[in-house]
Amino acid sequence: MAAPPYPSDVGALGFTHVTKPNGWAAKSNWAGHEALIKQLYLYEKKPLADVMHIMESQHNFRATSVLHAVLFISSAADVRRVKMYKTHIKQWGLDKKNKEFEMRGIVRKNKQRADEGKGSIICVRGRLRNFAEVVRYWDRKGVSIDDIIARQTASPTPEAVEFFTPVPTPVLTPQVLATPERIFRCIRNYCEGSFDSGTWVRTEPFTGCYSIKDEQTLDSRVGDFGIQCISACELFSRDLFQEAGQTLIAATAKTKNILSAEYPENLTDLFRLIVMVRRRRRDEIALIILRQFSALGKVLLGSEHPLSRICEWIGSVYALNFDDIIFRCMESIVDQFERFVGPMHRSTLSFRLGSIAVVTEGNTRIQMVQKLFGECEKISWPQDFRIFQVRSWLAKEYLAESYHVEAMTLGQENMACSRHAQSMDASILLQSEGLSMVAKCQYALGEVDLGITNLDKAIALRMSRWGQQESRARCWLVYLEDWYLRLGDWSSAAQVRDWREKTLEAVDMD
Repeated sequence: MAAPPYPSDVGALGFTHVTKPNGWAAKSNWAGHEALIKQLYLYEKKPLADVMHIMESQHNFRATSVLHAVLFISSAADVRRVKMYKTHIKQWGLDKKNKEFEMRGIVRKNKQRADEGKGSIICVRGRLRNFAEVVRYWDRKGVSIDDIIARQTASPTPEAVEFFTPVPTPVLTPQVLATPERIFRCIRNYCEGSFDSGTWVRTEPFTGCYSIKDEQTLDSRVGDFGIQCISACELFSRDLFQEAGQTLIAATAKTKNILSAEYPENLTDLFRLIVMVRRRRRDEIALIILRQFSALGKVLLGSEHPLSRICEWIGSVYALNFDDIIFRCMESIVDQFERFVGPMHRSTLSFRLGSIAVVTEGNTRIQMVQKLFGECEKISWPQDFRIFQVRSWLAKEYLAESYHVEAMTLGQENMACSRHAQSMDASILLQSEGLSMVAKCQYALGEVDLGITNLDKAIALRMSRWGQQESRARCWLVYLEDWYLRLGDWSSAAQVRDWREKTLEAVDMD
């Protein structure tokens, strides 16, 4: 896929080659590669030697300089490389070794929760652990669990150990088992009824369908609502509880407008949002969203309205094979829109992308979006918004799977297209989305300063156009602060936090 010529000001953005000639790992480079090393070492469970090889061969990242390797011979250089990796892995809390004090803390906390009648999901440094593994650990040491419990002390649970209460699984009665089929049938009837009644209006293929009830504001879109919910999840993960709560309250205040508007894409965006929140291990937020939509839907639309019933039923199957049910729900919506407006209509494409997003395996998602992008290129012109839509999605999937060079290329292509946008809003949307994608890739590839500069520009672009309360820009501020903190630039991080708090005040006032 050849990239179109870049705008004349691309050089001013600071694009450089993403790797340095000698691959030297300066202190700032380690922070930029933390996420990738964590992915390879912790989640993909690759041996440290394999991680080091991948980082050097595929990302030109070396834990020691080439000069050091030449002067001190490969064996000595290898020792230093391994030591540097182990040092950073320990600093990031990624080491896999079982620690006796943690195993002791797990036994103590598990017994305490059992006495309180609570089930337990155990996480150590972000990884799920089975209590049977803890029992085997002590068996190998010749120590019984009863002995540990008998000698338990009042010491706190180790910092790396987390306990969660599992969501209770409902009894699988015939009524519960029949619920998914009722959801699919209700979705089909809702789509057909909305088009037949004229609530949803068909449009030309390059523009999205709309609702006659929609006032066409951000407050009536799940998309903007979802950005705020994801921001709240990110803030909770950083222990910024007050700001996270305020952000979530600001988001849920839009529920009434969203339900009243009945915008066609709101239902699939809601499904995708629930999946994204679940993947961030924030089931309590996902259930709050579903229950609020269900309860308020009954008040505004009536208890028999399809939207009210769909949200209620989705909540009832939450502990079942949820992702599969959501995928089938979204496929059902895609089928209806293909029937009413065609497979390559902009709205249908949005729904197809949304259904792909709930597929768990990352490379599968990439292949599906690549195929869709190829189909889109055959029937669209370069400035068609559908091309931007699918290209942006493909860039996000590349980024999620650490294909940073490919993601950055697509981000640059979207920036180039901004010069030909038909409106100022569309131009700023293309520029800012492209800039943020490039910034995230630069940061991940070790070009930390360039990444920070370009993300700052993306934030400024959106806020200058849509105000301090613009949700996407506020979400990016969380990333910007985090990058400064990882870099050790406490002063800049504090400035960004002050900036973010001011935007939160603007949201509250609004």
